[in-house]
Amino acid sequence: MAIELKIGTRGTRCELTDTFTPAFLALHGLFEVGFIDDVKTENESIFGMCFACKTKYGWMCSFSHNDVLTYMGDGIWDLRVAEEAKLTRLSDAEKKVLSEPDKEF
Repeated sequence: MAIELKIGTRGTRCELTDTFTPAFLALHGLFEVGFIDDVKTENESIFGMCFACKTKYGWMCSFSHNDVLTYMGDGIWDLRVAEEAKLTRLSDAEKKVLSEPDKEF
């Protein structure tokens, strides 16, 4: 019996990595990128494995176990970040620049 990842399969990253092997997820486009040592945010401390997936907008990274992923088919995923992480190491000027929308040239 073959295991199948059906279109529309949804779950938190923690649920998916507990259910499927890393090799199976990599075959379907969800890759372990590397280990994040310790990044402090206003709400939490990020510590653990970082995953990358291809979305319809391009490559995105999942840093939290609570990010919600939905399989769209052909190795494409929909990634919904659990909660916006605001880095505390940035200065107010850097935060302002990052919060502004991109300008067209």
